[in-house]
Amino acid sequence: MKTGITKIVILFVFLLSLLISIPLSGASYSFEGIPLTPDAQGTFRGEVYIDGGHGLTFPPYSQNFNVPDGTVRWARLYVGVWGGTENYEGWLRPEFNGQKLEQLPLAGVNDESKNVYCAGHGVYWVSYDVSNVTKNGENIVNILTSKGEPGNKLDGRVYGAVLAVGCENEKAPEVSYQLLSGNVNLHGKGWSGTLANSNDRANVNFSCGQALNNKDTANLSVVYLTGSKGLPDYLEFNGKMLGTSPKNLSEKYGEKVRDIADETSNDASGNEGSPSRYFDIESFDVLDYLQDNNSATFVRGIDLNGDGDIDDKEGEDYLHPVLAALVLSSKDKASVLPDLYPEMNISEEELVDGMPAKISFTINNPGRIYDQNCTMSFKVDGSEVSTFPVHMEASGVYSSSFSWSAIKGKHLLELSLNPENSIQESDKKNNVCALNISVKSKPELSVSLGDPVKIEAQKEVASSSIVFLSFLSILGFRRKKPYLLLLLAVLIILALSGCIEESHVAEKTAYSIPVKIINNGEASARNFHVNISLDGKSATVLNIPEIAGQKTIVNDIRVETVGGEHTLRAKVDEHNHIVESDEDNNEFEVSCNFA
Repeated sequence: MKTGITKIVILFVFLLSLLISIPLSGASYSFEGIPLTPDAQGTFRGEVYIDGGHGLTFPPYSQNFNVPDGTVRWARLYVGVWGGTENYEGWLRPEFNGQKLEQLPLAGVNDESKNVYCAGHGVYWVSYDVSNVTKNGENIVNILTSKGEPGNKLDGRVYGAVLAVGCENEKAPEVSYQLLSGNVNLHGKGWSGTLANSNDRANVNFSCGQALNNKDTANLSVVYLTGSKGLPDYLEFNGKMLGTSPKNLSEKYGEKVRDIADETSNDASGNEGSPSRYFDIESFDVLDYLQDNNSATFVRGIDLNGDGDIDDKEGEDYLHPVLAALVLSSKDKASVLPDLYPEMNISEEELVDGMPAKISFTINNPGRIYDQNCTMSFKVDGSEVSTFPVHMEASGVYSSSFSWSAIKGKHLLELSLNPENSIQESDKKNNVCALNISVKSKPELSVSLGDPVKIEAQKEVASSSIVFLSFLSILGFRRKKPYLLLLLAVLIILALSGCIEESHVAEKTAYSIPVKIINNGEASARNFHVNISLDGKSATVLNIPEIAGQKTIVNDIRVETVGGEHTLRAKVDEHNHIVESDEDNNEFEVSCNFA
């Protein structure tokens, strides 16, 4: 009976931790950008609608969409915003079909909002789930930002808005699709040429179409921000170059040159397109290039003149691919089943003995839409810790996280989906994912101080003596007495050199003191302070970004004091921000003779 009660308690605690941590998928700023990852995927009869526009302009920004017939199974709205720099902050608030969506902060380098991707010098790509408010036919979004608000610094202009919708229609062909979203910053050495590195290529892999026996159509849709007309860039699909060569560039560089992101949408395949400043949405027929495993590569530029570099005329300065979608269709009427499989990851920083480790997971379903509950089982070293229900999304992507109290040592974590086989699937062999991990002991910080070493004697010459001697020298000069001038010159030199006792000598002398910080634990300790005091008064504070496990660092500090006996005290992590295995050895005190 006690065992049963214990299991119930463990299950309750586990589910509570799960509910507390359930997602909110978050994001954070990265100059290099956020990789494109799946937002929607699956297989059904119907159509995947992707459209948007219309280029950088001031808010309020409006965009109309025409959603095709069928049952809306999922819908996502994307908005691109220019921040001006990554250091400015503001907000974004769209209104979709008359319903106000959540106002999201745009915080640049401090950004932690869910579904807000900020990269480069303040380029934002923000997504909203609008499945419940999207309708067939005309849809409209009106977008406001903090631009114009008193005290606001955010530029706040809108690059464009994109709507992606999965519409199920039994009369339509079978479609298999995968939609990826992110915000990659492809860049050279920067406008000033001072960036340490360039980021010239970004690759995305697609996992869709496996359920289709035949493919009748294949379309690749992409969206870019910040592209500039006249600066080449390229898009490859399975190694094949897409698009056509623009006349304004082919005359100089030949027929191999491309300018996909040219501030004109829907023109990369040779159509006329429509102007869209610093925004591009394009679609390509890639049926002839399909393989079993498909990928697309965004290329910032190519070395066209053979000098070994991509100069400022051979590629984009900054280019942000933010969306890529592969949609395949088939007229076959073969039955397609769901295909659910989990993925799991955990940051090494989270794996510390006795600490709650955040385990992030994603459930994917590239097969038939399944939007009901499924069961997830979590095991550690073969022993089941708990099972819990998860409501799968119609979009085919469900992301969340839960906490596990880490235990020191090596472990095998397993996450299995549909363990009771209650869901009919096309492939049950991919229902388990495993992860080998190593949990480290907590940090154990200690600090010590070395002997003070005199740097220099601080002397302050009395200004009155020098002024008086200078006055006498002027007097001697005016009376033309060379011997007096010579004598005064000698006296001034002796005074400055310290051979003559001055009226004031500084009491304090500068000393260098080595501060040794040791981490005897296995896990790294990050972002903590070491407080140094002299005779009970604060002398300085050291900020330590990180010290790895089993490592020692030494920093020299400078203090100024009078000679004699003094008490030095050092304390590491005074406010206990770092959870350690031993908190009692964080302080060091010593009496020193400052010679």
